[in-house]
Amino acid sequence: MIAIVFFGYKYLLYTEKKEWGSTSRLYTDVYDLKSLVGKMGITNFFLEDTFKYILRSKLITAKDKSFLQDWGKNRQPVKASAGKYFGAEKGKNVIIIQVESLENSVINTEMGGQEITPNLNQLAKDGLYFNNYYTQVGPGNTADAEFSTMNSLYPLPDDVVFIDYAKNIYKALPQLLVKNGYKTYSLHGDVPTFWNRSNIYPQLGYQKAYDLNDYIVTKPVGKGPSNLGDEDLFFQSLPRLESFKQPFMATLITMSSHTPFILPDDLKTFQLPTDTTLTYEQQQYLQSIHYTDKAIGEFINGLKKDGLYDNSLIFIWGDHGSFTNITSALGNQNNVLPELLNSQVPMILLAPGTNLKGTTNIPSSHLDIYPTITNLLGITTPKSVLGQDLLNTKNPSETHFKLVSGGVDTILTESLAYQASEDGLFIHGSCESIPNKNILPITDCKNLYNEQSNAVKASNIIIKGDLLSIVAK
Repeated sequence: MIAIVFFGYKYLLYTEKKEWGSTSRLYTDVYDLKSLVGKMGITNFFLEDTFKYILRSKLITAKDKSFLQDWGKNRQPVKASAGKYFGAEKGKNVIIIQVESLENSVINTEMGGQEITPNLNQLAKDGLYFNNYYTQVGPGNTADAEFSTMNSLYPLPDDVVFIDYAKNIYKALPQLLVKNGYKTYSLHGDVPTFWNRSNIYPQLGYQKAYDLNDYIVTKPVGKGPSNLGDEDLFFQSLPRLESFKQPFMATLITMSSHTPFILPDDLKTFQLPTDTTLTYEQQQYLQSIHYTDKAIGEFINGLKKDGLYDNSLIFIWGDHGSFTNITSALGNQNNVLPELLNSQVPMILLAPGTNLKGTTNIPSSHLDIYPTITNLLGITTPKSVLGQDLLNTKNPSETHFKLVSGGVDTILTESLAYQASEDGLFIHGSCESIPNKNILPITDCKNLYNEQSNAVKASNIIIKGDLLSIVAK
């Protein structure tokens, strides 16, 4: 039987590489497990899944477990009630808007005298705008961003956690809020099996998930059967939020600005200059993100009209880049490191009951939303959380890992930046000061590198070994 599984798996690797250019179980082209089975065939899918299960049982060694135990004992977790704003939004609803492919470079940017994202620009002024915020994703892109935000753990560099580790034990944000009297909901326009959400959502603590089957597509937007436009998503979600018993947590996931950026002509309201040098794909992206911005603005106005806005803590953030090179094309690079150019996304925090307003450029990422929310709600942050409370962190940082290998690629703090070399050896990397970008001795980044590489390693062990209990005690 093992031989059959082995040769079947080798065949699948050959097929995937030949037809799709990768060996990552078709993740780059197929996100729905039902579609995946249809494409591979149930026998091939079973063989691959069985072989990966066998391999997974041998991924974590006794040495890995010992490392995790020592790391867990020595690290300093986020402290509860140790800083500003603890409990400032206690009992408020939590509304999270995950925006597809929203890059930071479009915020506060105009073309031909027209704002690309006028509504998000205004919301950035109304709340606290993080303009040095980054996405860290592996092969799962949107699903990875969602996973990191809900768990404050790094995604994996070589697997999609939502699919391969859906049955793990987590201490996710929805779970924590349920324990504190919240009702938890997810609202998105995909089929329930897309990114395996129907399986992992219960593990994360979502009590109810609204999907494509719960919406009416009045005007198709985008590609494929999951073509619910963002206006339909928000317009039809609003009365649901009104009906939820408070306090609740609701995560809304947009889709209209997803590649290949297909938008009906009558919804293309952004007036591009006739002499633009943007590629066709970049133009389509701007049209799509302008449309999504309009839908978000209408939704926020609806929240205000129905009285939910003032009683809610709202986070809006981009899940990952657009893969269009739009930041370079717009010339709006915000002094970002070249290596991070395509992973800088915006995050906006709206906390009407506080004085949190303005712009902050502290380095931050998806891992940091979880502890920031728990601080504002006055809830003790679990020890398993790897992120930083953005309202109290003294040493803000964000770290990127290399795909496949998982080693540290880039680390950014307020005073230092580390960039790994191609071979991944620390000594061959570069260290520079921020913001003046002077080259420093590589040893100046050694402590930072050790700290962050250990955190990434620990996160990988936690997920691959289902060992959250070791650090959550």
